[in-house]
Amino acid sequence: MHVFFFSAKLCYIRGNQLPKNQAMSYDKDYDTIYEGLSLHIQHVDSIDHEALKSLARRFTIRTYKEGDDLWELGTSLGQLHFILTGAFAEYLQEGRTPHLLRFYSKNRFAYSEDLILYSSRPATFVKCLVEARVASIPANVLEEYLMNEKLGNQLLTSLIELSMTEYRNTTYEMLQTSGIHRIHAAMEQFPEVLDLIPRKELADYLGISRASLFRSLKQIENV
Repeated sequence: MHVFFFSAKLCYIRGNQLPKNQAMSYDKDYDTIYEGLSLHIQHVDSIDHEALKSLARRFTIRTYKEGDDLWELGTSLGQLHFILTGAFAEYLQEGRTPHLLRFYSKNRFAYSEDLILYSSRPATFVKCLVEARVASIPANVLEEYLMNEKLGNQLLTSLIELSMTEYRNTTYEMLQTSGIHRIHAAMEQFPEVLDLIPRKELADYLGISRASLFRSLKQIENV
């Protein structure tokens, strides 16, 4: 079992301590988290459903403002995040230059592979692009679930496969497709990309020059 880290700074939000309408809002959020978890688990029976609902209730919910960090370079505080609303961008730091790696948007899981899978400090950081609400579970709580619930290993394996699939798909798109197709793929994954990402960062992410980016955007506008 891998060593996990956790954040002691996050406090748990309990619905029965909230006004009724706010508690109902959190109930809806927990249902969304549960549905997200269910997508990564196969052959779920009634007992498994209850285990996943219990895990969903262990997440805490926080609002992030534009520019806030979902995780920082060098942190040792690992968490599994589920994006309820908003959007984030993950960057790889090489020297003084950050390189855009991928986006996280609504109803997607986000986590640092370095922290969760390899017990090492991350080489990436994640910035909030637009105000967001995020459900997070500290790694020590997740570890407890993985050790005591039969679905735990299946969930972890699924998240690893999801991360690898996203990496392979992104690499394939960057190597095999034209600039226009790359832009279309990015917009399908993250429709707000043209409004939220500076053109230089977007060109670097797509692996094309800024001139090619502007030409491709012009062609898209004229379609």
